[in-house]
Amino acid sequence: MRLDLYARVSTEDQNVLQQIHILRQWALKNGHVISKEVQDKQSGKIPLEQRTDFLDLLNNPCGDAMLILNLDRLTRNWDSVTFIEKRFREDWNTYKLLSTSDEINLSNASGRLMFRIKLAVGCHMPEDMLEKQKIGIARAKLEKKYKGRQKGAKGILKDSKLELLDTQSITVKDLRVAFSTKKGKKVNFNVTKPNFKVKISEDTFN
Repeated sequence: MRLDLYARVSTEDQNVLQQIHILRQWALKNGHVISKEVQDKQSGKIPLEQRTDFLDLLNNPCGDAMLILNLDRLTRNWDSVTFIEKRFREDWNTYKLLSTSDEINLSNASGRLMFRIKLAVGCHMPEDMLEKQKIGIARAKLEKKYKGRQKGAKGILKDSKLELLDTQSITVKDLRVAFSTKKGKKVNFNVTKPNFKVKISEDTFN
């Protein structure tokens, strides 16, 4: 079977190559041929109808099926679930949807039910997190402890050490900016503030 690989991350700062690597390995291991690769960097909360890279693949497929890592790579917007199910269901005999981790079968009622349940869970998680964040922010405002949304870590570079200011977390992008280095370049660093959290993704310094 000829497969169109579709990988998605939520922001431009995130690295999609790890997903592509896993999709390639799965396709070749299972005897398939890779016909196209699409790397999307848009939030899953954006309606599918507005995600141009995904729509272009869906409307102009090169293979017999689209391969994704898991269902939440498709969407985290419940309003888009009916749209994507309808598109694949109507073309199921000519263009299928495959996943490396989820069994997908939109040709029968039971398969469609499982598809909807799994996507419902995926859509619920960010909505639930947002509601809890709003409750926490409201409480912090009442207690006059809310300082607004943090826009990355603040720090001062001193003698090869990054001293963090007013933050408990730092991203790889923050480190890259602080050390004025390009992606992929090796950097040795120490952080002087204890108990911090480093948010590491695939684009680390290694």
